[in-house]
Amino acid sequence: MLPVNNIDLLRNLEWPNLPLGTLPQSTQEILALVPSTMIGADGILYLSNSRESSPGRIPLARTQWNRENSSRSHRLTKSVPWGIVLHWYGDKENFDKTITGYLRGFDSLRQVDDYITRTSAHFLIGDQQPRIKLRDPQDPVGIIQTQKPDLDGTPFVASHISGLDYEAHKAKRQYFVRALYQLGYEEPGISSILQDWFDGGRVIDPNMRTIAIELTGYDFENPAHYPSQQQIANTISVVWGVMRRYGISANNLFGHHELQLNKADPGKKFMGLIRYLISAKALVDNDPFMNQLVFGNYLGEDQDTLTAVQKYIKFVYDHLLMVSKPNRVYEWEALSGYWFLADLLGYLRTPTPMVNMVRPPLTGEFSNPGKSFTLPANHEGIDLYSISYNKNSNNNANRPVNLVADGICQYIGDQSGCSGGKVAIFRHRQMNGGEILSVYGHLDQIYDFKVGESYPIRYPIGEIHQLHDHLDPFLHFAVAYGGTWKTDLSKRSTLPLNAQATWIRERYLDPWVILTASGPSGSVGYYQVS
Repeated sequence: MLPVNNIDLLRNLEWPNLPLGTLPQSTQEILALVPSTMIGADGILYLSNSRESSPGRIPLARTQWNRENSSRSHRLTKSVPWGIVLHWYGDKENFDKTITGYLRGFDSLRQVDDYITRTSAHFLIGDQQPRIKLRDPQDPVGIIQTQKPDLDGTPFVASHISGLDYEAHKAKRQYFVRALYQLGYEEPGISSILQDWFDGGRVIDPNMRTIAIELTGYDFENPAHYPSQQQIANTISVVWGVMRRYGISANNLFGHHELQLNKADPGKKFMGLIRYLISAKALVDNDPFMNQLVFGNYLGEDQDTLTAVQKYIKFVYDHLLMVSKPNRVYEWEALSGYWFLADLLGYLRTPTPMVNMVRPPLTGEFSNPGKSFTLPANHEGIDLYSISYNKNSNNNANRPVNLVADGICQYIGDQSGCSGGKVAIFRHRQMNGGEILSVYGHLDQIYDFKVGESYPIRYPIGEIHQLHDHLDPFLHFAVAYGGTWKTDLSKRSTLPLNAQATWIRERYLDPWVILTASGPSGSVGYYQVS
């Protein structure tokens, strides 16, 4: 809980406030669907309905676990901070997707590790608009409260986590905890009870310190199974209500997979989206108490609220990139509209330009007769050769290399490898909101650029010459996901020697997908660009 003596201070802080209409379109659409709910002093979730004069209770459908574990000893431990854990239910196509069916699943006995038990959650969230009255147990699910709390509103324990793997943490395999420590070295506000649980010196039962929220569905990382906007909005509503009622920080919001490495629910991209949307809702609502719960850990001694918000936004991206892969982060960028919100908050000194048009980096005739994307398996780009070059002529003009789209200069420098030369890297934002990098390698010279400055499409980057007697002049051109800058390219501009196709596809796109629909990877064709 937030210390009471801080409340007056929080009311005096001026937090950034954004009108809903200024947010990315997808964010607007989800926040507009968020039901107005609150958890009362009795621990019951209430829904405000415009047709009713006062809020009504969300339907309560108790699990058998809750009926059997509702004594004084089953109350959550009040002397320690609590967390919120999100799960997916795991219901497949033939599952009975009614309240009756979900309760039957909760109440069935199953083996977990070396014992048999039931499972439970405090709330169950579906993709329907929530309502106050439960008309029929066969109805589809909106929001259901599946645990009845104690009379004073304290939740009873739910059975949703089998235990923490302390041996995996000692062996440094618990990479979610390690990610928090690593990010925390740079920003002290990045800390959570997850670190305390694993390094607190004693074995704890996380079920006694967490509120469980179960979502209908499964495999959220797969676009075919991704939750609907209404289900995401319902999730935000319940998470928001739980945070407010029990004073739980956004830093203590977790996915099941972050506590148990053998679990996949509810997915890394989904957790990144929920963390992002919580911040967007805070910026729109501008509630001092909730702003503290979301952004407060990042407030410095100067009480600069905008910097605190920027640090939280940065954490959401950095954390996802550290525990996931650049290609998945790119999908999340497009799904969330993250960079558009970052622009509104001044997260970047110069917002990344939008890509309205793409042109090949070479003009005139060029071909791709040599290495292409993952052909061989350790090649992340395509090698573009100038057809007009004649090695027997003494009058060969230098071939200029141009910027393929509006972008920001990210890096210029020397390139190692068998062909050497220089390399330039630029950042671009696609119309879907995802960011990519264009990489120009084996340049003989680079023109005058400033890292961090924006340049237009077809701006001359440099030139390609004949770098070696046995090689015709060629440009090594690659396109990487934006996150690849932090994971790899900021440290070295060339690939590790043992890079293989799978590793490359997690970090790079096939450049032909960006340049032309008529030149598939591996083709040997000739292209005329004016």
